[in-house]
Amino acid sequence: MPRTNLRFSGFRVAYPDQAPEPVACFLADNYATAAYIGDPVKAVSDGSVSHHAAGEGVYGVIVGIIGFVNSNGVYVKNGKYIPANTRWTAHADRSQVLVVPAAPRTLFDIQADDATTVAALSTARSLRGNNFDIVAGTADTGLGNSGYLCDISTAAVTATLSWRIEDVVESPYNDPVSNTRFTLRCYANILSNFGGLPVLLGV
Repeated sequence: MPRTNLRFSGFRVAYPDQAPEPVACFLADNYATAAYIGDPVKAVSDGSVSHHAAGEGVYGVIVGIIGFVNSNGVYVKNGKYIPANTRWTAHADRSQVLVVPAAPRTLFDIQADDATTVAALSTARSLRGNNFDIVAGTADTGLGNSGYLCDISTAAVTATLSWRIEDVVESPYNDPVSNTRFTLRCYANILSNFGGLPVLLGV
């Protein structure tokens, strides 16, 4: 029987053993938005990463918090999240996260954003190949849970949407007919100017 209370937060790497190695990236000093594991990010021209907006290119997904300077001036390692407007001056004290690059066809799982279920499994299956944008829901500071979800209402063949649905994950715990937040398997439709990782031909 489906259990609607089972959920994860943000984007989750679908096959960790097949994904690219995580890359250490930094957030700009006084970055205005809190960063959580599961948040999707883009590349910025100063070498940092920041959250990508609807229709922007994807660099990857945060899979770990390396460290940051908290409001008491203490460097915190392996925190649950990096608070908004975290300040740092010295390079050694920069706010750092681990990011799995969204190499071509690196698969991630994410949940639909609202209480709308689909009428039949055939409808859910028809989502395959559609693109979608993300929506930033409410993150949980206590648990360190990302608030990002798939904006399921945007699912369409529109090429300018950031992510593409590879499939709906079908299991007893993910029945899209009865679960309000069913899980979608997806990959980046638009890569950022870092380019994620290149496709290596002949390897």
